Parts: sequence; C-alpha cells; structure tokens
Amino acid sequence: MEDSLLVAAIVGLFCGIPLMVLGYLVGIKQKRNLLSSWDDMSYSDPKLVGFIMGTSVFITGLLILLASVAFILNILSMLQALLVISSSVVIPLFAALYVNVKHTRPS
Repeated sequence: MEDSLLVAAIVGLFCGIPLMVLGYLVGIKQKRNLLSSWDDMSYSDPKLVGFIMGTSVFITGLLILLASVAFILNILSMLQALLVISSSVVIPLFAALYVNVKHTRPS
C-alpha cells in the first residue's frame, strides 16, 4: 500500500503540477508557442484558441493532481483515481477538436 501512495504522490507532483503550469502559461500568459506546431495565422482568434487550449490543459492537470491527493487521503480507491486520471486526458483532445472545427480560418 505504501508503494501505491508513493506512486500517486509522484504522479500528482510530476504530471499534475507541470500540466497546470503549462495550462497557465498557454491560457493566461498567452505563450501559445508552447503548443506543438502553433501558427497564429491558422486561427481566426489566436488569443481565444490559446485560452481554450490552456484552460483544457490546466483542468487536466488539476484533475490528475486532485485524483492523486484523493487517493493518498483514501477518499478514492485506486480504480476510481485511475478512471479520473485516464478520462481527464480526453479533455484537451475535445478542446483541440472544438478549436479546429470552430476557429480555424478557411483556406
């Protein structure tokens, strides 16, 4: 049991917090160049797209961190925490799909 608590702490520390920082930098500080293959000319409103993508990455990191802490505090079981973590990874994918459908400039 102690090993799984250590793993949960490591996942929260080394996955959740960096994703939250990355989401903050992209969404709030508008460091859109941190996104892979970013091109401002591809989007009708690059600031809004950066905010949407940054928020989705921040929420993913927050859910990973909260699931790890909830497991450590014995609020969630390991299976429940893993379900929260694995389902949170889908959030940026849906955000990217939304951005590409709604905010891509016509060619």
